[in-house]
Amino acid sequence: MIPAGEGDRYVFGTQVASIIANARSIGDSLEVVQLSGGRGDRFPLHTHERASEAIYVLDGKLEVQIGTQKRLLTTGDYAHIPAGIPHACKMLAHRTRFYSVTIGGEVSDFYRRIGAPYERHERPHLPQEALPPEQWAKAAEGLDIRFVDVSSVAVEIPIIDNGTVPDRVVPYVLENGDGDHTLSGDAVHSFLTTQAAAGGGYIIVMSTGPKGNPIGEHYHDVTNEIFIGVQGSFTLWVDGEEMTVQPGDFVYVPAGVKHKFRMDSHYTKFMGILTPGSFEDFFRTLGDPYDYPIFPLEPAPYRFDRVIRRITELDVKVTGRPPGV
Repeated sequence: MIPAGEGDRYVFGTQVASIIANARSIGDSLEVVQLSGGRGDRFPLHTHERASEAIYVLDGKLEVQIGTQKRLLTTGDYAHIPAGIPHACKMLAHRTRFYSVTIGGEVSDFYRRIGAPYERHERPHLPQEALPPEQWAKAAEGLDIRFVDVSSVAVEIPIIDNGTVPDRVVPYVLENGDGDHTLSGDAVHSFLTTQAAAGGGYIIVMSTGPKGNPIGEHYHDVTNEIFIGVQGSFTLWVDGEEMTVQPGDFVYVPAGVKHKFRMDSHYTKFMGILTPGSFEDFFRTLGDPYDYPIFPLEPAPYRFDRVIRRITELDVKVTGRPPGV
């Protein structure tokens, strides 16, 4: 577990990068970095040869450029950029924060090289001299990041922004509350990225629900799971240890470790990042398609009976009694 605001922090200009997870720390190709800065701060146009990148905005306003097109993202908005697609970011509010999730190539060491270790938790308030392009390029040497010029983008790259997750690997953006929703009892699981959209490597799911009872204890043989608090609070039990997860807190639960959780606020929201993406089948089995990003006033039946019937196919080993069973 890494509490909100912690992690290995590095400052470059007036931006701060907090490395929450890297390929070495969790034994996976998944990396999570929180970036914060002020109006005018930017990250130049670049590509990742192997890594895809997901961006989730926590605060402020973020202009994301994909190819030659630009989209404005605000709190709760999301962008997904597959490997090989040129993209850049520019912060348009005095305090902007967002998560950058990359998988498939190592990127996070870039911030160790471009920045200096930083003990504080907020960005510097004084204007800094702009970093020269050669410093950006040198910090990227040997990593899965390459800076490019916009003139090298030969054709306009289509961006899907119709509120749904595409069924293929293409760039897309989602407004806060958009996504592919399923309903399981009184909890909504909204896919921000599916197997199809990510090429199978991972899924990102936003879970929303009211204060309630814990789900049953379980573990996964293959699936690694990350929990990040977004709103409200929830209790997470990991291998018998109880912890309260608040907004911004990060918890990594590797395959083979028993865990369960309980939503403790009247409106609770957290992000789940799961590798590989095959665990999507569990959510589709447990839940039914749902049209809304908010849970219903009256819960639907909790259909764990459907999971039980397919238990040998799904990566779930139940060690505690599920709700409603």
